[in-house]
This record gives sequence, structure tokens and C-alpha cells, in this order.
Amino acid sequence: MERTGKLILFHTELDTLNLFSNQLKQGFKDLGYEIFEFDLQQSTLSLGLLYDFIKKGSVTAMIGFNSPFFGMQIPSGENMWEVLNIPCINILVDHPYWYHNILMRTPRTGIVLSIDRNHSQYIERFYPHIPCTGFLPHGGTPTDHEFVPIAARKIDVLYAGSLYADYAVSQKPDFTHFHFPAEQVCKRSIDHLLAHPDSTIESVVEDQLLQSGIILPDEELRQFISSCVYIERVVSSHYREKIVSLIAKSGIPLTICGDGWSGCDWITLPNVHYGGRISPEEVLEKMEDSKIVLNTMPWFKDGSHERIFNAMLRGATVVSETSSYLEKTLPADVWVSFNLLPDCLETLPQRIAGLLSDNRKLQSIASSGYRLAASGHTWQARARELHRDLLSLL
Repeated sequence: MERTGKLILFHTELDTLNLFSNQLKQGFKDLGYEIFEFDLQQSTLSLGLLYDFIKKGSVTAMIGFNSPFFGMQIPSGENMWEVLNIPCINILVDHPYWYHNILMRTPRTGIVLSIDRNHSQYIERFYPHIPCTGFLPHGGTPTDHEFVPIAARKIDVLYAGSLYADYAVSQKPDFTHFHFPAEQVCKRSIDHLLAHPDSTIESVVEDQLLQSGIILPDEELRQFISSCVYIERVVSSHYREKIVSLIAKSGIPLTICGDGWSGCDWITLPNVHYGGRISPEEVLEKMEDSKIVLNTMPWFKDGSHERIFNAMLRGATVVSETSSYLEKTLPADVWVSFNLLPDCLETLPQRIAGLLSDNRKLQSIASSGYRLAASGHTWQARARELHRDLLSLL
């Protein structure tokens, strides 16, 4: 195959991001790209090897997830990527307000992609110095072996995700640093979001400021929102615990993987099997033995999550919180969706119990979901999209 170009990818200490990067790497290799993997845990060695890689010819781009390496500098203090004139693609798989400092150091060659359209709009408004932004949905990780049929799977319902309720409190800012009643604004924002869970956090915080007669220029508003990211932890943890506890208390057999659940008063119920945190690869293995994978969204209102596509690619039936993107992208026969409104959540246990009583229906949904995800929602598919829509134009 004729070489398409050269890319720099990254290996970090975060196993989930490494899984994404490895999947992209395979997709780019299939397209003919030559790949250099920069190991941030061996940065001195990687810098030397990177120099050799660059000497062999121009580099199309570097690509990373939630990339702190956007701001890498040479001894003169100049941005390394600007000096090398290498386009830098940063794929944010969380809301941009978690990465304010990284985004402020975006080089002139920087491109930031988000997995939620609202996130892209947030970057366009609050980080106008970033020359290029865009939307790239999550991808899933396929397997090369056959699945166990739904009827033979041992796990009825799997939930794989952490609960951050206790951690959220430690992320509160020092409210005395603000010249307005910031703590009251945050409290009212939380109350509004809990009552109106279809809203974005940034829009509610700005509305609550305005209702208090506080008008901040975008630079100050950006800083305030980035200081109050604990709001996301509070509201998403509230609904995450509510949804999972509804299933647990209904008596449906439920397997949970992730941190932060041990303090829940229902975690010792006989139908609940709590295994703590496991690796991304182990999560994928459990999905292959699950009839239903239950998914909640980390307050993404117009985006995706890899758990949805991973579950489909492992032959499970997806029962997931919805978003505008998912509603437009996923046909009704490939998943079971729910929103966060009370009437919908109250009926969720009955809907899941009904599904579990009908293996033929579960198998039909799972098979349809697999075909859809395999046809265009893998990380390899995202690599092709990046090549077609971005890399080929650089």
C-alpha cells in the first residue's frame, strides 16, 4: 500500500484513552499512514525517536485525546508544534471546561474536536484563538471473534461507570475569590439542572448569573464556568445513582463496575454484584457476556459515548440515556432509549424486566445494533472520517 502520510499518536497513563488511541492507530495503518507513538511515560526517549521520525519526512499531524501535550515547549519557550509546523488535533472526550488551561495553550497549528456539538459551540465562543474546531462522535472497539447468543449470557444487566458524588465536594472552588455571590449562583444552577436535566451546564450557569444581575464578559464567564466544574459531578452523579438504584431496588440482577458505589445503601442487595473498578478491556469482556448494557451520559446533551457503541459491537442490547445526536443517529430498532424526566425513569425497571423476559426481542435489538455499529461507529471508522474530512486537506 502506498504511504498516505505520517502521524504522531500518544501513549499516556490513562488506559481508556490508550484504548481509543490504539483503535485509531489501527484504522490509520489500514489507510496507509506511518505511525509514531509518543510514550509520555518515557518522554526523553520518545523525544529522541520523534526527532528521527520527523527527519524522514514531513508529518501530516499529531493526534491526541484530552491532550496536555498541546503546550509542549522547546528550551527557548516556543511551542514545539508551532516550530515544527505540525498540525495538532486534540480530541476532547469530556466537556472543554475541564481543559481550560490546555485550551489556552493551543498552538497556532491547533485543531480541537469534541464528541458533543454543544462542546464545539462552547469552544468557538470561549476560545476564539483556536483556529479550527469540529465534532467527532465517539467510536467503539470491535472484536474478531463470535459472540455468545443473548440467551446464553450470564449477566442480565451490566452498568460500567463510576460514581463521583463524594468526589464532587472536593472540587468546589474557593468562592471568596469571586466578587459576586458565586456559591449562590452555583447552588441555584444545580437546583435548576436537577429539575431540568435537558439543559447544558454552561447555559444554566450563565442564565443564573444574568438573573442575579451579573453580566460577565466572555473571558470572565469562561473562567467562572471552568472553576465550577463540580456542578457536573453533582448533577450527573445524582441521576446516575438514581437510575442505577432504580434497577437495583427493582430486584433485577445487576452487575456494576466502577469506583464510588460502595457507600450506596442498596449495594449489598442480593441481586447486585459490585466488582469495583476494572480495566477497559475487562469491561469489554463483560459486555460480551451481558444481555443488557445500561448506559448513562456524562451530561452530554448532543453527543455520544463509547459505551453505547462498545456494547453494540459486543453483541449486547443497549439501554441508554438519550441525546439529540443519538436520537438523530440511532434508529429505534437498534437500542432502547430513555430520558431523565420522572415519568420515563419510573417505568425504566419495568421496561428492562420486560426485555429480559423476551430473549428473541433482545437478540433482535442486539443484532441490529451490532450491524449499525460495525458499519460506521468504530474508531477505525472515525479514522476514515478524520482522513476524509480533515487530514487529506492539511
